[in-house]
Amino acid sequence: MKRHWLSFTLALITPKIVLNGHQMPGRWGRNVIPLPPGQYHLHLHLPYLLPPQIGPADLAIWLQPGTTLELEYRAPVWAFSRGALGPAPQPWNGMGLAIALSAIGVGMLALLLALFVFVTVSLG
Repeated sequence: MKRHWLSFTLALITPKIVLNGHQMPGRWGRNVIPLPPGQYHLHLHLPYLLPPQIGPADLAIWLQPGTTLELEYRAPVWAFSRGALGPAPQPWNGMGLAIALSAIGVGMLALLLALFVFVTVSLG
């Protein structure tokens, strides 16, 4: 289970693993879950206030006898995006929107600075 460094506040949230409807303890990093062969439904998310779940992701799994399955979950960079779950490497969902919103914020700050400089020079 991974989170992007831009989403450093997610480190304060404990990820939830739900396997066939049963919640299990999860943590950031590697989680090892020994299972017998069979079919499983895996759901991962991060509990939150609004929205109540950040980065939900679901995957149907078939385990054959004697096999090991490695999956990667990546929490989204933008809280309202879905998480990515499957074989590694997975994408960082919501990255484009997070970059766009950051660029808009930086642009607005630059505009305010330019306006401040213009007003200061005009009055001075």
